[in-house]
Amino acid sequence: MREKLVEDLESKILDYKRFAFILLSLSIFLFIGLIVPTTAIKIELQGFVVAGVFIMLGLAFICHRMAMKIQQQMHSDENES
Repeated sequence: MREKLVEDLESKILDYKRFAFILLSLSIFLFIGLIVPTTAIKIELQGFVVAGVFIMLGLAFICHRMAMKIQQQMHSDENES
């Protein structure tokens, strides 16, 4: 039973870290798309893209913090045992 709980926590940690990395990569990709001079994005929509970049960065930060919280919980449970 204990091993299953540890495996579940480790899989959650990996999932949150992967999701944070994907969101971070996507936000960087969109931000580079704003910097490179092109006519693909209209000037009126650039504000929405910038807002999307910041939202994705915030979600990446939240996912990373959740992974670290679960990892600390897992290590504190190991130290108690």
